Amino acid sequence: MSYTQEISRATPGYLVILIDQSFSMCYPFGSAGTKSKECAKAVNRVLRETVLACTDGEDIKNSCDISVLGYGKLKDAAVNAFSGTLAAKPVVTIQELTENCLRVETIKRKVSDGAGGLVEIDDQFPIWIEPAAVGETPMTEAFEMAHQLVQDWIETHPSSFPPVVINITDGEADSLPTTRKAAEALAGLETDDGKTLLLNAHISGNAAQEVVLPAAPTQLPTGDSYAQFLFETSSELPPNMLERAAASGLNPTPYAKGFVYNAKLETLIQLLEIGTKAEFRG
Repeated sequence: MSYTQEISRATPGYLVILIDQSFSMCYPFGSAGTKSKECAKAVNRVLRETVLACTDGEDIKNSCDISVLGYGKLKDAAVNAFSGTLAAKPVVTIQELTENCLRVETIKRKVSDGAGGLVEIDDQFPIWIEPAAVGETPMTEAFEMAHQLVQDWIETHPSSFPPVVINITDGEADSLPTTRKAAEALAGLETDDGKTLLLNAHISGNAAQEVVLPAAPTQLPTGDSYAQFLFETSSELPPNMLERAAASGLNPTPYAKGFVYNAKLETLIQLLEIGTKAEFRG
């Protein structure tokens, strides 16, 4: 394990987000939304924060390439989840992301009033990803498409920090054995700095107990082969991500994996932040 390469324009990072867009994503999630809407909102938030982290005044630093794939919208297929101008670009730069959001929405956000209280302000929130909930769960195809993108990217960035792949799903893959093979092949791709990091976020709208960043299979529900699959295919968190997890209050143990099961919305957002926050150099 290395994972020490800085992320900069000379050695950019690569973030790949996989979003389950199968029919079950239309079910309630969070306080008022559906799984598809809340996941799209969480991903748009991550993209916005990444853009801001790579922007210094008028200077936009292309320190991170990004892909977002959706699976479930078409039968047995994974597709580029970007639409509009970015629909023809499976890998986009920060510059392209900045210049090509679908629209900008105004949302309410609470900030400090400087006197110990909070005040509500209007905030501009760019939208790149739209919610979708149609079809089955072709997770194998999503991992295979991500594999090709990551493999191609590594060929041109062999010295970079390894790609980070975050898979968000609410249900079982259509074919678990083949999906496992595809996930393991993806996580086996590596740069000079380490293997690709695969994080899995299983979300749930029920009251089942969460499993957050487990380090051992004994922490998983007994007899749940799907939880076991997601645990086994998730990457062990490197030191920098363990530090982020600790800072967010998740209290990970040594050898914790990038995996949450039956996660609520807040936990999903925390995992996305663990996997995507980085110090982008010039």
